Amino acid sequence: MIPCPKCSSENDDEARYCDQCAAAVSPDAQGAVLDMPCPACDGEVREVPVPIAVCQECGLHLAADGSPAETCPAGRGACAPEAAEAAPAATESSPCPVCEAPNPADSARCGGCGIVFGRITRPVECPQCSAECSDDKCGCGAVLTLSKLLEYVDSSIKVVCPVCKQLYSVKKDACSDCGSELRPADSLKTYASDHRGSP
Repeated sequence: MIPCPKCSSENDDEARYCDQCAAAVSPDAQGAVLDMPCPACDGEVREVPVPIAVCQECGLHLAADGSPAETCPAGRGACAPEAAEAAPAATESSPCPVCEAPNPADSARCGGCGIVFGRITRPVECPQCSAECSDDKCGCGAVLTLSKLLEYVDSSIKVVCPVCKQLYSVKKDACSDCGSELRPADSLKTYASDHRGSP
């Protein structure tokens, strides 16, 4: 009998999927694609028939809670739990220029406001309308990548919406487009001036 790594139900030795929860129990079975992206490279993450998941792009093994379970095979950050315990200061964090949430220095996407720091490698969910998008900007008008947002930043910008990423040159409390509470754009303007002309 094969125990299911997800629900612990016993399955026949020949089973590929659990007969109770449909999770993959055989190494030959393709697990479900998870909603969360890989924290190391933003790739697609698929369940595997053990209590972890694997990024389909860089091969990073993830623990059940989505945290890295090993060193990133592609060398893009994410440390082994033992290394993190031995040297917690080794993991650098960098604040998001939009919402100032701390993120690992090599994050592909902000854990706070969801903006993509690099290029979009697979469809991402728009934080405003929840549509899946593969472009820098959603059809609803929300800006999804930092590089696209920086195209609109100038010295007149006062506040930014952390949800749809609309910029305003007048101080106000709520976004006219989505109604979210606006944030000061000082860190975004500083980031833009420091990275102006960068690829």
